[in-house]
Amino acid sequence: MRITEISTQLANSHYCHIPYFSELISYDEDEARVFKNSWNNLVLDQNFKNYTHRERRILRYHYHPGMENPLQINRDSEYRSSVTYDVEYTKGSNKLSYSEEHFIHHPIMQHVLSTDIAILGERLIKGHHYSIDIHQFRVKATSGKESPTTSGIHQDGQDWIFMHFIQSHNIAPVISEVHKSGDEAPPLLQTVMTQFLETLTIDDKQLYHRAGNVRQISPATEAFRDLLLVTFRQFPEQ
Repeated sequence: MRITEISTQLANSHYCHIPYFSELISYDEDEARVFKNSWNNLVLDQNFKNYTHRERRILRYHYHPGMENPLQINRDSEYRSSVTYDVEYTKGSNKLSYSEEHFIHHPIMQHVLSTDIAILGERLIKGHHYSIDIHQFRVKATSGKESPTTSGIHQDGQDWIFMHFIQSHNIAPVISEVHKSGDEAPPLLQTVMTQFLETLTIDDKQLYHRAGNVRQISPATEAFRDLLLVTFRQFPEQ
């Protein structure tokens, strides 16, 4: 799929599954290996530790379309979600660990971000201010216990979300779903993402999403699933 085709489908359907997103960027195998290894040094998400075993780091930008230098890094690692979830977790601000410098400047990370911005295109309106939050997630399962990936069918209070699959190990298939509403109705899409950078992007104001639990195939070996989440949210006008 070309960027124009992806952008058109996102406009028409409010979501798009992109199996071969990796073909939209250039990289070699050594770069991919180093990039994937960045997920080996994430930090336990303390706010959600009673609900799931999820490790994460955050990278943040301010984005001003149309400016000469539209991207400005935001070093504030205190994440404040605009929504609440119906699961056992600590509500309120979440003091996260910031992404490591080698990850921030890695060419694959920068290519993924520029491609996501290109897909949204004119939806990112000149003269407006957007927050881009980039989350490295690893969900682990050990000792025969399942770890939830998401908090059920939900929205995240964003404008657009790009879910980029990175890698997995020793896991049963995790089904990603797109829903029209928060109800348990047949989903608009069900898919198991398995390819490096395989992507699901959605309009978070229009649709809902969910992913299944991480479960071990072999009970003797730790299981994990790695995801790169890139979200865009427009700041309200002052």
